[in-house]
Amino acid sequence: MKITSLLIASTAALASVTVAQAADAIVAAEPEPLEYVRVCDAFGTGYFYIPGTETCLKIGGYVRVQVDARSDDDFGGDAGYRTNTRGHITLDAKSDTEYGTLAATITLEANTNSSNSYSITTPDGTFDSNSVANNDFFLDETFIELGGLRVGYFYNYFDTGLPGETVLSDAAPFGNGGFGGDTLNNGIRYTYDAGAFSVYGQVDAFDSQDGWKDDVPGTGRGQDEIGINGVITGKFGGVTLDFFAGYDFDRENAALASTLTAAIGPGSLGVFAAYSFGENRYFDASEWTIGAEYAIAVSDKFTIAPGVQYWDNITLVDGDFDDGDAWRVGVTADYKITTGLSAKATVNYTDVDTGTDSADRWDGFLRLQRSF
Repeated sequence: MKITSLLIASTAALASVTVAQAADAIVAAEPEPLEYVRVCDAFGTGYFYIPGTETCLKIGGYVRVQVDARSDDDFGGDAGYRTNTRGHITLDAKSDTEYGTLAATITLEANTNSSNSYSITTPDGTFDSNSVANNDFFLDETFIELGGLRVGYFYNYFDTGLPGETVLSDAAPFGNGGFGGDTLNNGIRYTYDAGAFSVYGQVDAFDSQDGWKDDVPGTGRGQDEIGINGVITGKFGGVTLDFFAGYDFDRENAALASTLTAAIGPGSLGVFAAYSFGENRYFDASEWTIGAEYAIAVSDKFTIAPGVQYWDNITLVDGDFDDGDAWRVGVTADYKITTGLSAKATVNYTDVDTGTDSADRWDGFLRLQRSF
């Protein structure tokens, strides 16, 4: 009897202690699993997965410090120099879908001392000029892509051109009354790329807010309009050849252009040519132009590229080309200091003859750029 009572008492005591401990127990919460940033190598180097998604993101850009200099000229310019620092940021997002690669690009840029300027002889014979400074961040190329389809704000063919700083694809020789090309606009493009052969077709919406190429009294500029353009590109070993055509519906004029690059000897030869049927937003720097450069690879780090270009019939009056010509010669040197840091210097001489006025100018710059 005593043993039975002792067992019952012991069991009750243990139960009470267990209940008391259970009441006082602190249960620690399970830690949330950490998701580390994963490298995405499906679209090239530099991409990483945005945590919690299957979207790959790449952050790039550059910081550029540059000093520009030029001599005096006969069109109202002053000799001197200008310094500028630029910040350029690009965000690229990509992911795979059942329709192909879905991509989006956002590009922002700002300059401490930059201006978009123009000078033009209007149809009534008056001389007009303007300069628009831009110190704040502004939207550069920004678009959406799905497969071969691109919509948004992006450059057309005339912003490409040769890597040196002498042959100009989207600009005119100074003071000639022409604007060159309107290269950055809202548009829609489809590209078919077969590797050695590619072709794209594009519709441009030339908006009146495009800046320095618009709102010039007496020229018909400053109104919304539509243009179409296309490029065919072929690659044959070390040779790349492309052909461009663009048509401005508002001015009812077209422009043609072609670029040839070929690996020859210790460098690369580049030739650029363009022809304009009259005033248009793709190219109206002159009736026609041709230029060439040869980029010589002196070493793995140092490249030097002499170049020359000629423009004919550079005076634009009432939408048609009249007379005058211009030529330009120069040299550009590039040096890779280390990974991500490079220097570039150029010096050019330009001579312009409009038939009634002539001018010549030396210009150049020295640039240091950190890319990432």
